[in-house]
Amino acid sequence: MTKQEIVKKIENGLIVSCQMERHAPCYTEDIIEIMAKAALWGGACALRINTPENVRKIRALTDVPIIGLTKIFREDTDVFMTPDMGCVEELIEAGADILAIDGTDRLIDGHPAHDIITEIREKYPDIPILADVRDEEDAVRSLKLGADFAAPTFYRFKKNAKSTDVPDWEMFARMCRDCKDLGYVLMEGKVWTPDDAVRALHYGALAVVVGSAITRPHLTARRFYDHMNGFPETRSLLY
Repeated sequence: MTKQEIVKKIENGLIVSCQMERHAPCYTEDIIEIMAKAALWGGACALRINTPENVRKIRALTDVPIIGLTKIFREDTDVFMTPDMGCVEELIEAGADILAIDGTDRLIDGHPAHDIITEIREKYPDIPILADVRDEEDAVRSLKLGADFAAPTFYRFKKNAKSTDVPDWEMFARMCRDCKDLGYVLMEGKVWTPDDAVRALHYGALAVVVGSAITRPHLTARRFYDHMNGFPETRSLLY
């Protein structure tokens, strides 16, 4: 699937992130397939899937675009999203149409995470790349390096972020303006309602990615609890 074919398929659409950690209370061996089927039934135009194994399972179920990623957590770096070319190769082999990578300047093995964009472009010149970023500066840099899409997925990791519970809409609007001649912007991160999704499209998003509000009921329940009790506990930004 070419980039333009993907753009046509996802424009103004809902992309559902189907991810579940093994320690989550609602995890089962087939939960990702169940999530994907439910998302497609509900009208999702594409899916965001973690690990080559799950990408391969979902590829067998559907031909909609798949955003593939691999999360690997290490104690020596904050970078965990598709951190190396080994992950890239496995995701492509599994059937991912788009690669989600870390488009920030956070360091991994002594190099900025966004360096992987250049590596991917050299080896796989035609594979679409989605840079998960913190803000418009990360997005512009990533698109100039060769990424095709950018999304503020990592906004919650930005130093002095306005909130870790809701998007920074002013920043997102700037991102859409600053990137309009460089590539495409997706909205991802803390999209809780249909109104949020429509708002993102209004500001210039090509499509909207929704995860926890649809596919992680334990996190949705926790959000109700937090709001009703005044955020009594500090939550980890990793989930």
